[in-house]
Amino acid sequence: MKNFKYYIPMFPISKAEQLKSALVKRFSKEYADVASRLVYQAVNEAYALASSTGEPLLVLPVLAEEKVQSAAAWSARQRSTPWLRPFALAA
Repeated sequence: MKNFKYYIPMFPISKAEQLKSALVKRFSKEYADVASRLVYQAVNEAYALASSTGEPLLVLPVLAEEKVQSAAAWSARQRSTPWLRPFALAA
């Protein structure tokens, strides 16, 4: 299917998927220095944790923000690690 303009989904998007998508967009803007795949993964991990609670949609935003903050801290550590920088070779 090359043209998605007239695409009609067979299944409606669930409230959880809508919330996850909104959170990914929000946190991608808020944490622009974090790779978008890490934000997406953090939100998915938060949803997995939230789904084990009685009210997953209520808990998801808080868990997702904590996960994205952890990803941002990890990403910053990776950028500041000296052994990831190119080596200066002496001849």
